[in-house]
Parts: sequence; structure tokens; C-alpha cells
Amino acid sequence: MPLWPWKRKSPRLEGFDYATEGAYFITVCIQKHECLLGRVSEGIFQPNAAGKMVERWWQKLESKFPRIKIDSFYVVMPNHFHGIVFLRASDGAHTGAPLQESPVGADPCVRPGAPALSGRAHRGAPLQKIVQWFKTMSTNEYIHGVKEYGWPQFKDKLWQRSFYNHVIRNEESLSRIREYIATNPNRWILDRENLQATGKDDFDVWLDTFNSGPQTSPGGGAPRRGGPRCPPVEARRRLGDAGEDLAAAALRKQGYKILERNYTTPLGEIDLIARHRGDLVFIEVKTRKSLRYGAPQDAVSPAKQARLHKLADYYVKRQRLGEVPLRFDVVGITVSVDGPQVEVIQNAF
Repeated sequence: MPLWPWKRKSPRLEGFDYATEGAYFITVCIQKHECLLGRVSEGIFQPNAAGKMVERWWQKLESKFPRIKIDSFYVVMPNHFHGIVFLRASDGAHTGAPLQESPVGADPCVRPGAPALSGRAHRGAPLQKIVQWFKTMSTNEYIHGVKEYGWPQFKDKLWQRSFYNHVIRNEESLSRIREYIATNPNRWILDRENLQATGKDDFDVWLDTFNSGPQTSPGGGAPRRGGPRCPPVEARRRLGDAGEDLAAAALRKQGYKILERNYTTPLGEIDLIARHRGDLVFIEVKTRKSLRYGAPQDAVSPAKQARLHKLADYYVKRQRLGEVPLRFDVVGITVSVDGPQVEVIQNAF
């Protein structure tokens, strides 16, 4: 009988082209499920130096593979990592440091005392290249941490040989996977990667129901919907950044002290965090070019409000702030030919 009854099936869909444009849910695991990246306490993951290092390398993927987009939802856990990658239509070209040769994943035995990996080109599909580079770079820095800072050693390999991936079929699946990532620390007691798990997560049951690739076109070409397409980033990002600049300036004029901008958590991102009249204020900024689809602040739906409450709770616990008065404000900005109109709504919800 195997020691680990929840061992995953083959991590690849037979015959599926992993260069296909779409969204992919990625999981990489520490070898032998050793908890080398931190610990979970009261539903909050507390990363150690190695866990923070792994997150840094994930955040560098876009600069190394400029044709991909990493989703804002990702999470480092004690012995594994979950993230979402969007692939654009063409091959994910690589820039920066030389890539290194290996089969799928960081397969070479890179470990304290082993020779450094040679700088050669990657093989395999773009998704494999991306995960391989992530594993290789984080492994090399972990080895440095072992030698210089006394991090726990590992045998043979830091990461498991391969990686798990799930082709995200539609927006509903994307939302469910994002929710799982955001709540993963709270579900650690049921996590299949937790050797002390006391049950099975319903998310894993759902994920295991997918045993075939996405639907293909009648002519046998690329999938009709390999997953949600990589979102158009640049124009929207520029508009959002400009709106946040305007919001921050307007808030400062009203006496707000800005503490954080674009504060990223495993649950998502908070646009602005500030202090104002004794309150800790969490601020959602919405920017639109016109009122055709309603006022910008109308986009803060009940679901978005509920998520912001969760983000605020995460921030307070993470910063160990204890009992503090909280407030949720919204800044609505309309950019038109007459100039930007900024409206600050206090106690919005």
C-alpha cells in the first residue's frame, strides 16, 4: 500500500498542447512534503525567509517571460506553492539570465554540495520552461541560504521532480480556483499536501473530476476555450495607476496618511491603506473614462465588498494590530476631456 494515498494522477493531459493560450493553475511541491517554507497558525500562513524568497522568484516571472501574465492570486504554503499563469497566444520568449537544462521541473539534483547547473536552453513547452526556471532559481537561492544563513538542508532535490497543472476551462473555474488559493491557509488541515491532514478538501474532489482536455475546434485545431484569455493588461493598468495617483493626492489633501499602495496578499490586492482621524482605512479606487456604464464607485459590488473585508482582516492579523477601528472608503474617478473628477466616499460600506 502506498504511503501517500492521495497521490495525484499524471500531471499532464495526454495530447494537450501546453503552448495553448489560456489560464493554468500550477502547484509545485517540496520534496517529501517537508515544511521548509514556513508554517500555518490560526489560518494565516507565516512564511520564513525561504518562503519569502519563493514568492520573490514567482513575482519575477513576468520580467523573465514577458509574454505571460501571473495572476494576483497565488499562495506560498509550508511545503508547496499555488499560482495561476496566463499564457498569451505565441511562445513565451525569455529574457534575462540564461535558462538551464533539465526535464520537466527542476529535476537535476541541485542541493548543498552539488555542482552548479549549467547555463543551457530549456526544452519542452512554454509552461514547462516557466515552471522549470522558477524551480531552478528558487533552488539555487535556497542552497545559498543553507550555506550562508543555516536554512534547513534538503536531500537530493528541493522540489518534486514534476509539477501539477490544471487547464482552467472557463471563468467559473477560474473564480473557484482563486477562492481556493485565497483560503488555502484556512484549509491547511484538509490539504492533500499536509501529511497530518484530517480529511479531504472538497476542492480536491472537484479538481479530480477533470480527466480530459478542453474542447477542441471542429477542425481539430486549438481549443475553443483553453481557459480564460490573458487579460489586456497595459491600457487598463495605466488607467488604474493614474487613478490611484489622483486618489492618493486627493486623500492627502483631506488629511489621510497613506500607509500602503497596492498591498498584495494571498487573497488579492488592496489599492490603498491609510490612517484618517484615528481610523485604519481600506480604500478601493475605481477609475472610468466615462459614465456610460455608471459611476466608478458602482463597480464595487457586494462580492467585492465582502472580499475587501477579508483582505482587511488579513492585513490586521498580519500586522498584529489587534483591535483597531476600521473603515472602508471608495474613491471614484472619472477621466474626461474636462479633466478628472474625484469623489471620496467615506464609510462606503
